[in-house]
Amino acid sequence: MAEPSYELVLRAQRGDRAAMGALMQSQQNYVYSIAVSVMKDPAEAADMTQEAFIRLLRSLHTYRGETKFTTWLYRLTTNVCLDGLRRRRTPASAGGRPFVSLDLEGDDDEATPRDRLVDEDPWGRPEEGSALRESAAEVRRALYELNPAQRLALTLHYFDDMRYEDIAQVMGLPLNTVKSHIRRGKERLSRLLVRDGNGSTGREPCPALT
Repeated sequence: MAEPSYELVLRAQRGDRAAMGALMQSQQNYVYSIAVSVMKDPAEAADMTQEAFIRLLRSLHTYRGETKFTTWLYRLTTNVCLDGLRRRRTPASAGGRPFVSLDLEGDDDEATPRDRLVDEDPWGRPEEGSALRESAAEVRRALYELNPAQRLALTLHYFDDMRYEDIAQVMGLPLNTVKSHIRRGKERLSRLLVRDGNGSTGREPCPALT
């Protein structure tokens, strides 16, 4: 997770276009990873990422530094995505998708796997070899089978390297609820990786999950 400097944020708040561009560029992959965790559909996630940055432009002046800038931005992004889900909400009986909650309900919810989570893989450092990249790809695919709250909590914790306390602020949930999401998500993710062959190929599970 790239926490921008206070000076960069302050320059952006003062209307410095170069600073705003640098701020958005430094955060675009993280914002997208959050959006796709909530929306699950890459095209919708891209739309929500754009909408989050539009809202950032409109509300940056309200940031007062009470929390980390990234915590503030990721909470804004989560709210944008939840607003997007509410707008598309229709009765399930009419063929629409049910509203997604970030509470502890629906922990056994399953979804169709996708191939990607973020455009750039934070674990895909060339010097660590292809095995790590393969493990990261397996984790990304398995993440799509978790429910939205677990998926978002694990994304923030592992891909965005956030502390439990910051995740709780981003998700608007009690700290213990976030810990439960992460614990249950890790357990289910490990089972999914074993099911998909990670445990039968002789490779160790992804280090982040052990």
